[in-house]
Amino acid sequence: MKRIIFGGVLILSGVIGILVLLILSVVRPWDYNDITGLLGFLLGSNTFWAFAAFCIMAVAGLAISIYEAYIKK
Repeated sequence: MKRIIFGGVLILSGVIGILVLLILSVVRPWDYNDITGLLGFLLGSNTFWAFAAFCIMAVAGLAISIYEAYIKK
């Protein structure tokens, strides 16, 4: 049961980080060598790797939660 809670915390942390970066990209638009939108913001503000880390955290948390809930006996 403790691992499923850890997975849930990972999912929550990843999703919150992704949402913060999405909101920042809307509030402060960025133009990086004629690349606009989310990718332009991530490249221009040097937060691309943070966004990737948050995505990996969310997917890893989802995988841990699914494994603990359905696959592990």
